[in-house]
Amino acid sequence: MEFIRPFDPTKNFDTGFPGYEAQFLAHLEDAVMIASHIKAGGCGPHLHYHRSDQVYCLMRGGMTVRLGNEVHVIDAPTLVFIPAGLPHCNWNATTDLETHFEMIVPAPLPTDQIVFFVDSMDSVPAEDRAKCAGYVRPVDQSATTEPMPGFRTQALADRSTGSTNAVVYYAEVDPGNGGPDCHIHEFDQYYLVLEGQLTVEVALETHVVGPDTLVVLPAGVPHRQYNAGDTTEKHIAVLTPAPAEGRPWDRGVAFAANGVDEVGVIAPAGKV
Repeated sequence: MEFIRPFDPTKNFDTGFPGYEAQFLAHLEDAVMIASHIKAGGCGPHLHYHRSDQVYCLMRGGMTVRLGNEVHVIDAPTLVFIPAGLPHCNWNATTDLETHFEMIVPAPLPTDQIVFFVDSMDSVPAEDRAKCAGYVRPVDQSATTEPMPGFRTQALADRSTGSTNAVVYYAEVDPGNGGPDCHIHEFDQYYLVLEGQLTVEVALETHVVGPDTLVVLPAGVPHRQYNAGDTTEKHIAVLTPAPAEGRPWDRGVAFAANGVDEVGVIAPAGKV
């Protein structure tokens, strides 16, 4: 498992839509994570919907996005929530490159059709139509709360907004501060670093993670994160599937190597 997944232009592929390149960052059971880049004047697919929820986190540049019959012009950093069954499309009407991080939750099966093209809202079959509204929500530092000293968060998507498959929040970590001590989750967690540096201890590895990098923390993997730098670190956090109501998010654990290492305890085939 590669816990650290940087945006890498050499891994981009041409999506087939004008000026639109993307990189698959992760595909676990509960979510697909993608880094998307749309050049000035470019666009994604025309009006369509999915049978999973989709979320955009606009990181740089500007985006015009249609959600149903509403058109929004947004600037970074902003979250776009697109519930399953809501027709949508997006394009770059600016003169600069646009970069956004997107997720599809839950992850479709490899054999599933992902995109369903339509001409209008009324073209969506009744059984597929969205059960809630889509929305855009800018990151607003004045709207953050401080659950731990030097650690501020703003909820962007959760059950209260119709996001039943993922929790998404914006976080800031001041120098010398961090989240809980070593812990595990019952769900997968992701950090997308926007600014600064985040030190992440995961399993027996320590990584200093900079901007444009996704940290993948599967359920049950011990980890902790903190800011050992000298400037405030900013990131987007994603929890999927959405934590069950009433269940703790973080379960503290003691985790350390015991010094007993084994190599090749199973004989190679043909050597028995």
